[in-house]
Amino acid sequence: MKINKSLIFTAATISIMGLTCPSIVQAESIDSKIANEEQKIKDLSSKKASADSSLADLEAKINNLTAETDSLLAEKNKLEKEVNKLTEEIKVLEEKIEKRNEKIEDQARSTQINQDKQDFVNVLLDSESLSDAIGRTFAYTKLVNANNDIMQAQKQDQEDLSQKKTDMEAKVAEITQKATILQEKHAELEVSKAAQVQLANEILKNLDDAQNKKSEFVAQKAEAERIAAEQAKKAKEIEEQQKAAQKAAADAQKAFEAQQQKEAENLESDKPVSLSKPTGDKGTADNSNSQPSYASGFQRPLTSFTITSTFGPRVDPTGFAGDYHDGLDMAAPGGTPIMASRAGTVIESSYHYSAGNHVIIQHDNGYYTYYMHMNAPGIAAGSKVNAGDIIGNVGTTGSSTGDHLHFGISTGVWSGFMDPAPFIGL
Repeated sequence: MKINKSLIFTAATISIMGLTCPSIVQAESIDSKIANEEQKIKDLSSKKASADSSLADLEAKINNLTAETDSLLAEKNKLEKEVNKLTEEIKVLEEKIEKRNEKIEDQARSTQINQDKQDFVNVLLDSESLSDAIGRTFAYTKLVNANNDIMQAQKQDQEDLSQKKTDMEAKVAEITQKATILQEKHAELEVSKAAQVQLANEILKNLDDAQNKKSEFVAQKAEAERIAAEQAKKAKEIEEQQKAAQKAAADAQKAFEAQQQKEAENLESDKPVSLSKPTGDKGTADNSNSQPSYASGFQRPLTSFTITSTFGPRVDPTGFAGDYHDGLDMAAPGGTPIMASRAGTVIESSYHYSAGNHVIIQHDNGYYTYYMHMNAPGIAAGSKVNAGDIIGNVGTTGSSTGDHLHFGISTGVWSGFMDPAPFIGL
């Protein structure tokens, strides 16, 4: 039967998309996280600016109150010094008053100020002349007036000093009250400042956390983009390999159809030649009666088999062979003979951890055929073989999940693999 190349190409495309889509989705998810953190940073920066402004206002108010309090305390200190000075002046004045009192008492005793009016008359009667009486009267009057003036001055000085001291003490009390109020306000502002500093620190911590998270997400995005680039590169390589294999298979199919046409024409002029393709049920081919050689010049390596895995992208059943299958898996009972697909020279007959026991044959048309997972190679390297010669038996050595033959065709040794199906009429 003929393999549908469009299905193979579609499978390759799906596989390629599967490689890149998770990384694209991951990058988009990280972009969303970065945007969220950037919005947090923006909001927190605004809050921090507001908190810093409030803190600056509080500090300005505290500084103003401190200056005002210091000014009041300086004024209070000055007034207290003046009160102390007045206290000293009052003390001095009191001493003067006490001395004046003593002097007045002495003068009163000497001039008998405390005597009655008869004494004053006696002073006049004792005068020797009128002028003497007038002199004595004037002296007496002058003395009394002087004493009265002194007493009045003392009284006025005491009242002035007392009033001044009272005023000063009232002023000191007023300043003390104002300073107390300012100090209370200062304490309240200090409490507000402490709370504002704590708030600003919390905002700063949250801002640092958001910036760190953003940096982490940016790094994750860079890593996701790097992985996506690598996957895209790998996907492109797989796509190019698939296209090359598809083209080679198409070319082989065209050659096969051209050969069929040619042989059909020969049937009419020469003897009949059977070119019919063997068919099987559900991927099973049975060639037990004949083993035709197709237009490509290759024949099937097994007489009866079931295709279990085609050429191209697939899910690796072993976990070791990779996601791209470079041949046909042909299931058959263990020990089933394996035949050379075309005449050639055996260039390798050995064991490989993945291919197991295997044989590689080089052909005259520039192609190589591969026979893998044998029980044991049935031919040595360097041997010449003809198409249909038995070169080993079906097994399950190497990376294998059951008895089968992995059959491959390439244009180079372990390189340039192509879809074998069109070459053997499948």
